[in-house]
Amino acid sequence: MNAGKKKCGLIKLAMITLILSGFISIALALDNPVQWAPGVSAKLERGGNITLGEYSVKAVSFPAPVEHDKYMNIPAEPVEQFAGLNISKKGILIDTIVLGLGESYISPDNELKVTVKDMPSKDSKVWLFESYEPWATIELDPRGKPELSVSVETDKTEYALSSATEIVTVVTLRNTGTADAFNVGMKLKTDLPIKRGSLNFHYDRVKKGSASETITFSLPKIVKTKSYEIVANATGYDVKEHPYTTESENTISVLTEPQVSLSINKSANDRIYLKDFAIVSLTVKNNAKDDLKNVSVTDYVPDGFKLTNNNSLHWVFDLPAMGYWDFHYLIKPQVPDPDGIVLPSAMAEFTYENEFYSVKSNEVAVVVYGPSIVLDKKTDVSEINPNDLVTVTVVARNSGTTPTRVNVTDALPPDATIVSGSTSTEAYLEANNEVKFSYAFKINSKQQIKLPRATAEYYELGNKGAKISTESQELEIKIKSPVITKQAPVPQITTPQPAQAPTPVPTEAQIPQSEKPVIQSVVRKPQMSPAEVDSLLNLLLGCNDNTNTSLTASAGCKFYGFSSTS
Repeated sequence: MNAGKKKCGLIKLAMITLILSGFISIALALDNPVQWAPGVSAKLERGGNITLGEYSVKAVSFPAPVEHDKYMNIPAEPVEQFAGLNISKKGILIDTIVLGLGESYISPDNELKVTVKDMPSKDSKVWLFESYEPWATIELDPRGKPELSVSVETDKTEYALSSATEIVTVVTLRNTGTADAFNVGMKLKTDLPIKRGSLNFHYDRVKKGSASETITFSLPKIVKTKSYEIVANATGYDVKEHPYTTESENTISVLTEPQVSLSINKSANDRIYLKDFAIVSLTVKNNAKDDLKNVSVTDYVPDGFKLTNNNSLHWVFDLPAMGYWDFHYLIKPQVPDPDGIVLPSAMAEFTYENEFYSVKSNEVAVVVYGPSIVLDKKTDVSEINPNDLVTVTVVARNSGTTPTRVNVTDALPPDATIVSGSTSTEAYLEANNEVKFSYAFKINSKQQIKLPRATAEYYELGNKGAKISTESQELEIKIKSPVITKQAPVPQITTPQPAQAPTPVPTEAQIPQSEKPVIQSVVRKPQMSPAEVDSLLNLLLGCNDNTNTSLTASAGCKFYGFSSTS
């Protein structure tokens, strides 16, 4: 009980301190119609700040530190968490508040909500005297605001009096903001006569999302083609009754019934094989009550097709009132195209009451199924020495949509000799598959080598239809330049000149001195006895060697009077 009273006393002390400062404001959970947009949050310790726009919040106080439990490292009594915060706007303090965990504060201008999202638990050691480090996670949310937009859409942009009877219009009001809009009014302005619906709409509340209205207008009675605008504008208010306005418009044309009217229509087969023909039909109709003279019709064949006859695709004829003209011709596809080859519009031209008219037909797409063989030829080297080995690889790929029988052949360059492999192959190649072959050859050439193009023949469909030929790219192989080895320079032999003896430098002893007499010392060598001389000569002449059988040596010994025996 005493501990609880002590805890309450600490909270009261903190609140009294703030009250005395003159800025106290306690947040209450009131029903506030303001909607809040996502904001920012931060973990604040004492003195920490968080800002949002022109607002800033500073943590100034927390529960006072407490003593720990006698047996555990936790507060002796649970701490009631709160955070004292200073609220400022444009740097000016506007409020000081105390918030508990999960509580919120709304600024007096309803533009900011401050919430304590997280704090240490009541039993956290953060509150102890010896480890006092309180903190709080503060979230700032701005007031949500609506954002209105409006769009006007019609089913067509042009309406002919001869075929149309009404104009269907859809007006869509959208709120893409972060709060609801209230008391929204939407109005339409146009000179078109209204047939169904209303030009004015009111919504008490427009939540985040959209609302659509359909209005139908009648075609006006006019004698000349005229454009009409359909304008929609909307105005709504937020919870603080601030206005939000948006506007959009759409322009449509109402066409009068012409005195002369001609239509031209073009048709062809939807799908064909590469081996087939496409039939193109042209139909021209005079929808007016007067005859038309010298109507000129011109058509065109796109790339990917070929005209099967010599027709120029240009015709001139007369058309009676409400009469028609038609013509058919054949075209042959040249390449497959699963996406469809577009046949361009045909053109009809004529003159009526000195005025020139031009009318285009529709376009037609024809899907063409068939094979398409693409050849790729490559070598393993781009440069060789004469008689080097070259390996060639030829790849045939069916990039079309149907299989076909294909025969691929290649040729050697002049004077080349095949070493291994084959220069041709034949296969039944399905769509998106490939076949390849390789061969090796040698050639003794000192000039650049041109490799002939590989060729392929295949059928328009499987084994049916005409044959189609295609070629690979042409290749070139360079010949390496011969390597020139530089010879080492021959060394020049020069006869060495005898070195000249250096000029002796007289020593001090050799410089004559008139004042001192020259004293020469003679070193005497020991004298050899006659017996020692004879022994030395016998040794040099080999007279003492019993194995010496040389006549020359023996004669020498006798000449000098020595014996060859000891």
